[in-house]
Amino acid sequence: MREYINRYFEVFHPRWPFIHKGSFNICRETPLLLQAMMVIGMWVSGGQSAQSAAMELHDKLDSAIRDQREKWDASEVEGASSACFWPIATYQAILLHIICSFIMRAGGVVNLDLKTSISAADLDLLQSLVGSCQKLGMFSYPNMLNRYAEADMASYVWVGLEEVKRFDIALYKLCMKLSSGPEDRQLLPASGLDFPLPSNDLLWHSTERHEWDAHAKNENTVNLNDDCRAKWISNFADVLQSICS
Repeated sequence: MREYINRYFEVFHPRWPFIHKGSFNICRETPLLLQAMMVIGMWVSGGQSAQSAAMELHDKLDSAIRDQREKWDASEVEGASSACFWPIATYQAILLHIICSFIMRAGGVVNLDLKTSISAADLDLLQSLVGSCQKLGMFSYPNMLNRYAEADMASYVWVGLEEVKRFDIALYKLCMKLSSGPEDRQLLPASGLDFPLPSNDLLWHSTERHEWDAHAKNENTVNLNDDCRAKWISNFADVLQSICS
C-alpha cells in the first residue's frame, strides 16, 4: 500500500494537490480515501499488472461509493445545511475516484489533464458531489470559518481552511473540464465560489517541521471574524473562467 500511496504523491499530487501531505497519516485515514489514492498510485505506476489491479480496485470502490450514497449524498436531503457535518475525506475520495475514471478512459496513456468526455454514471456521481457541497455550504468562506473557535490552534485552522479551499478548487477545475457553455449552465460556476484563493503553497507542501516553521513566518494568523469578502473568487468569476477553460 505504501508504495502506491508514495506514487500518488510523487506523480498525481503535484497536479491535483488537495490532500494535505504534511498531516496525512496512512494509519488514520479512512479506507475509502486510502483506496482511492491507491488506485491512482497503481495506475500511474504504469505497469500492466498494476494497472489491471487498479481497474479491479476502482470497480470495487465505485460499488462501495454508490452503495454508501445515502451516507454522503446531501444534494437531495431536506434540512441539510452548513451546520451539518462535512465528510471531507469521503468527498476527497469521491473526487479522486471520478478523476481516476477520466484518467483510465484515456487508455494506457497517463493523462492528468483530463480533457475528455464523462460517462453518464460518473456525471451522475459528480452532480451529486457538487450538489452535496452546495447544500452543505462548502463553497462559502464564512461557513468554513464557522467550523472553528478562537481557542483552536492556528496551524489546525489554517490547514483545515486550506484543505476545503483546495478541494473546492479541484472540484471546480474538474467541472470546468466538462464545460463549454455559458457560466449559468455550468455544473459549478465560479460565481458560486465565495471564498479566497488558497494561500502559501510553500507552507501547504511542507512536510518537515523546519519547512513548516520557515514558511509559516510568511503566513498571517487566520482571523475568524474576517470573511475576506473582497478576495472571494466569485468577485473575479469571468477572469477565472477564462484561465481554466
